[in-house]
Amino acid sequence: MAAAEPRVLEEETGEAFPGSLECAICIKLLLDPVSVPCGHTFCRGCLEQSLSYRNLCAVCRAPVPTGQAVNILIRSMITEQYPRALAARRREQEEELRHSERAAEEERLQEVRGGNTDGNVTQGSIFPIVRRSRPLLPHGRAEFELLTHAEQRLVHYALQGGRRVVVLPPSDEVGVCLAIENLRPTPAGTQQAPLLHLAGKFRVRLLEQPELHEDGFELGRCEAFFDTPLPVAELLLSPESSPPSLDGGEGAPAPEGPQGERAAQGSGEAAVARETAPAIAAAAMQLLERQLTACGGSGRHAFAQVCGEAPPALRPGSATTSASLEQLSFWLLGAIITSDADRRRWLASTDTRGRLAECRARLQAAGNRPVLNLPGADSWMHPGQSSLSSLALLLAILVVFAAKALGLFDDWGRRRFG
Repeated sequence: MAAAEPRVLEEETGEAFPGSLECAICIKLLLDPVSVPCGHTFCRGCLEQSLSYRNLCAVCRAPVPTGQAVNILIRSMITEQYPRALAARRREQEEELRHSERAAEEERLQEVRGGNTDGNVTQGSIFPIVRRSRPLLPHGRAEFELLTHAEQRLVHYALQGGRRVVVLPPSDEVGVCLAIENLRPTPAGTQQAPLLHLAGKFRVRLLEQPELHEDGFELGRCEAFFDTPLPVAELLLSPESSPPSLDGGEGAPAPEGPQGERAAQGSGEAAVARETAPAIAAAAMQLLERQLTACGGSGRHAFAQVCGEAPPALRPGSATTSASLEQLSFWLLGAIITSDADRRRWLASTDTRGRLAECRARLQAAGNRPVLNLPGADSWMHPGQSSLSSLALLLAILVVFAAKALGLFDDWGRRRFG
């Protein structure tokens, strides 16, 4: 049988590879090849994007289950036999990711400008300021009752301009900029306060002391800020990537004694340091899914009403960028029960990986105990109160049963009605 005719990848490499190593979707050299049950092989990214539309093979339309692993044999063969072609393919993938990073950054700057191309982002913008004790998180939604005339005039001022307000905790300098989506006026003949619906946009930091407007609300100059961008090399790694084994690699046993302990400790610290943000995010999402499964259908629906749908940072077919992982980290932080102090701390932080790791650690530590931000779930933040209430109810039930067993209810009934 004649061998497959080689194909040239690019002129700059001068290296040819068989057509069987070409992805049928992108028509390029296989990158992280994944073989599906029908026998066809695709790039992992191409397959994930294809399966996000339909769970069918892109060539023969056979059913393809999700969660397919990388074909180690084909990947090793490409790495060993076609290193220059693979290097060119990797550079192309890296350039695509850099383009996605630049596009995401430009989109965020456009969000900060709010359609005002004349605004100077570096010098900040002036916003009306609302003070609330509970720290809000970016990308979330909020509802406020306008209880004072000053707040109502503040909203009227915002509606005259860019329809944006900044919500800050009392005496804090870091908050969230929100866009006004809807204002429900006071119904005629009622005493209800107007209800304001807002959508979170981005974090802001006060640049100077706010000034008091003549209508009784604060105006402050604020600048937007975001997390420190993650390295492109870290974003290129798949969420399934894991650090090398700590047993010394090629089956080599770890040295015994104090030197072995130090080596194992150093290897463990290195493994933690090598853990990528996409991998941490994927693990946190798996733990959160376990919590949702334990909540049942009604709990899942209530969670969706409170937290909304997860950002598409790890969704097949979506680019995993620094901006998308930052958004996912705040969504996870809002999905679990956290104290106001923790919210303020992570609101001011610019460490995406650390925020994701904190969310994963909280979900791991919870085990089977519910920690999701569901309606009425705040009782878990006060376990003493919850335990005392349950104990009091149990004692009351026991007293009723004891009284019934002793016939006290019968004696009382005869005296009352006899």
